[in-house]
Amino acid sequence: MTDLFRGIRDKLDFRLNVAEAYESRVVSKRRVLDIGGRNSTSKSRKRINDLNKSTENTIICTDILPDYKPDLVDDIVNTSIKPESFDGVYCDAILEHVTEYWKALDNIYSILREGGEAFIYVPFCFQFHDKMDYHRFTFTEVARMLERFREVKIFTPGRNSGYGYVIWSVLTMGQIHKFPRVHTFLTVACNRILNAALYFAYKVKPRRHSFREVRFYYTYLLLNHGFSAWVKK
Repeated sequence: MTDLFRGIRDKLDFRLNVAEAYESRVVSKRRVLDIGGRNSTSKSRKRINDLNKSTENTIICTDILPDYKPDLVDDIVNTSIKPESFDGVYCDAILEHVTEYWKALDNIYSILREGGEAFIYVPFCFQFHDKMDYHRFTFTEVARMLERFREVKIFTPGRNSGYGYVIWSVLTMGQIHKFPRVHTFLTVACNRILNAALYFAYKVKPRRHSFREVRFYYTYLLLNHGFSAWVKK
């Protein structure tokens, strides 16, 4: 294999615990749009509040369902939000739920002001989880669909992800998710065993790639519950 990362190595952030830093950077912007965030008491808003380093910014959450009582009822595929009206966009596990996700991304780009930033998470190896659940995204598709942005970084959702996370989720038919601490322990243990095996194989037959790159690809890109991205317009 001559190109382990399919031509997008420069867009990858190999650090394992950077997701929160990127999220915090985005949600601390002056005016932030939380797409599909339901309302001010939702899980999404709680995470934003925990990561928000600003005390004076404005967070606007949207949802397509009025029953959730969002700040703004809006469909990101056919948005009514004015262009260049937000400094940050938070889009966590939303694009798999819209039929034309490319239109959603076009609108995210339009909504952002010049220099604005967005955090996006999409699933890859993840179970069917909603009646409106349409898409799964490879890391190469994430890079392709964000090409129009001036800067793009793709990264793992966290150390507690990758091969170990997916394997235990599959083996338990998703029931392991009810026990997050157990899932974390088993994920980390499984990934360490895999990394030890990869190291042994790497020493037996060295490759043109560094072991760090080989480990990242086979542990976090080949199988993962999803991928995160940070973009700048």
